[in-house]
Order: sequence, then structure tokens, then C-alpha cells
Amino acid sequence: MTRFLLSLALGTSAWSSTHAQTDTLWIVPGGVVLGGDTLAALRFCGSPAFQIQNETFGAWPGQCVVVNTDSVGHQLNSSVQGFEPLDVEAGAEAVLELDLPDHSTHRIWSATQRGDLLGLETMVRMGWQDAPHFEWNLNEWDPAATWNLAEGLEVDLTEPYVPRQFTINDLNFPNTLEDSTAHVYASVGEAVYISIVNHGRMDQVLHFHGFHVDILQASKHENRVGWSKDTVPVKRGECVVVKLNPNQSGEYPVHAHNLVAVTNAGFYPGGMITSLSVAP
Repeated sequence: MTRFLLSLALGTSAWSSTHAQTDTLWIVPGGVVLGGDTLAALRFCGSPAFQIQNETFGAWPGQCVVVNTDSVGHQLNSSVQGFEPLDVEAGAEAVLELDLPDHSTHRIWSATQRGDLLGLETMVRMGWQDAPHFEWNLNEWDPAATWNLAEGLEVDLTEPYVPRQFTINDLNFPNTLEDSTAHVYASVGEAVYISIVNHGRMDQVLHFHGFHVDILQASKHENRVGWSKDTVPVKRGECVVVKLNPNQSGEYPVHAHNLVAVTNAGFYPGGMITSLSVAP
């Protein structure tokens, strides 16, 4: 059995999503609490200590060292075209190199079932530095499956899939409102960018109240680039970038357009909900 150290994500705590400040990522096992459920987890961390949220890169440095502190090896994959999967054995390290096109957002994830379903994933982006940039990593979770994986078992992906928890940046509502990269702060007349990556097993559709957003990237719906929409589909594995041009002040929710995805273990409201706070 793999030993997982438990870090509890309590609903009364404040969270702030983090960008990697060094050129090193650690693969670290641990655990979280979401909406009353305890889950085993794997994260990309900025140090050898487990953290609840995966590190992200606001500007990709070109390469980084990945140190695997998990008890098993992981094969890392990326949505960057031409990337060759990278093997990182248990207790070893490897250099992750990516040649990112300018003005693009991509995902990195573990291609092993254990890593993928325990949440070992992140986003990297390049460009769009002329305005504030927010990041939404979407996922959903079956707590029992995470513990089976932590114990070295496999999950039968042909069985009915009924996740209980839904997250943005590894947090569910209302904790998403305390996340500095999930809760969008903007001012009237000042544009912001939002990168969205769906790491889960379900397609998602996000609905923006108060505004339409311009779609700048849609890796699985390239025909939608240039569209202005208030509802944006994000398929499994898809990377989407939108631009918000606020023309009115106020507080506006953004939420998944699937009722089960806005619950915590079936209780509404929860899950994939965040907010747009627009100052005059």
C-alpha cells in the first residue's frame, strides 16, 4: 500500500493559487478534503511539501526539472504538438522541455491512470502578457476511486462514472472565491484573459453571467476561435483561452452548465462556480 500523507482543505480556509517561482516541480502524494469527502491526491508542487493546488506556469521558462517523490514512476504528457512523453521513475528526476508557441495555453498531465485520476496535472502558457490573466483548471473526482488508486489498484473505466466533487484549480465552491486566479477581478474598460483547461473525464460547459467573452483558443473546437459567447464548451482534455472586455460593474457568477457539476457531494451550490468582480 502506498502511504499518503493527509493535508486537509477546510472550507473556512483561504486559498491562493500559485505560479511556479523556480524551474523545479516536485511530484508529491498527499490528500485533500472536498465538500466533506476525503480524497487521495497527487500534485505538482513548488517544493517537496504537499500542497492542495497544482503549481502552474504563468510564463513557461522553456524547461524545468521534475522530481518524482511518489512511490511509482509516471509518464508525463503534454498537449504541445510533437511532444514525446517523458518518463520520470520513482525517486528520480528528469528534465521537461516544451517548445510553446506564443499566445497559447497547454496542459501537462500524467499519462498513467494513477497520476491522471489523482490529479497530477497543470497548465502552462505563453504570451498574452498585456493584461491580467486568470487560470481555471477543471476536474471532477470520485473519492472511492482515489483511495483504490492510492492502494495500487486500478479503476475500471468501463463502469458507470458518478463523481461526487467538481473543482476549479483543485478547489470547489465556495473556496474558489478565495483563489486569486479563479476569482476574476477586473475593472470596466480593462480587459482580462482567462485560460481554461479541462483535465477531467467529463466534458464541461461554462456559462458567464453578465458578459460575452471572445474565444481566442479552443484546441478541440478551432472553428470557434473568434466567436463571442456567454456559454463556452470545454471538452475533455481541451485548452481554451477567452478574453473578457467588461463594460459594466458588479458581481457576476460563472458556473458549469451541468447541475451535478455545481454541487458538492450532491449539495447545491458547490463545485464549479466562481465569480467575476468588476469595479467601476
